[in-house]
Amino acid sequence: LGFWCKRSILETSNFEERIAVAERFIQIAIRAYQKKNFAGVFAIIFGGIIDLEKSLPHTWDRLSKQSRTFVTLVDDMLGEDSHFKLYFEKLRQSPLPVVPFIANNQTRIAQMKEKHNVIVLPTGETLINFRKFQQIGEHLCEIQQYQNMPYDIAPNYDIQRELKRLNPMKGFQDENTFQNYLVTRKEYIEPGDSSPRVFAIRRPTHTWRSQSRVSRLFMIPSTSFNSHSRTASQSDEHHQQKSNTDLITQA
Repeated sequence: LGFWCKRSILETSNFEERIAVAERFIQIAIRAYQKKNFAGVFAIIFGGIIDLEKSLPHTWDRLSKQSRTFVTLVDDMLGEDSHFKLYFEKLRQSPLPVVPFIANNQTRIAQMKEKHNVIVLPTGETLINFRKFQQIGEHLCEIQQYQNMPYDIAPNYDIQRELKRLNPMKGFQDENTFQNYLVTRKEYIEPGDSSPRVFAIRRPTHTWRSQSRVSRLFMIPSTSFNSHSRTASQSDEHHQQKSNTDLITQA
């Protein structure tokens, strides 16, 4: 999914159209965040959006303030500097059901195994490290609770089929060749030493903006990390009230 997002943005040559495509992906990520689908959020943001600031700085600068704030928020949650602390705080505060970022859990289990070595006595006898298995067991129980409660949103099978058919590396020999192509596209549409190149518009402008109620005016407040657990309906109501307040303030 991340590769598809990145390729879709880089293959949109027209500058204004490219901004709209990036904004739309961020809108989808915001909606996934509101629905506690952290796996979807991280796939989109870290797969196709997070490096726009460096790879396509002109496109990044033209994104709405709300979109850039949300990307920064996600980066803080799962960035290298945070050591996933903010992500796990948010995950534990979110009422079930949620869709966690499972790759991170696999990393934590591997770290637990490395941290607690096998105890070997001078006689060569091996002892069981109960502390290691206790920590791994507690973490597995935490993961299990997310699987015990099914996600409470009806699936859209048409969209599911299309997502499963995605093959962004189709036509490329391997991932390295694909990544080289993306770098070439980046230099082609936004040369590092000049303004973005001018290209014709491919899509009618009236199709650029989604009619979804998730608009660019939605902003996820950073204080949400410290908020108490809420039900899904309360969470949606909170974000709606926050958006209305922002609109009144801007007016």
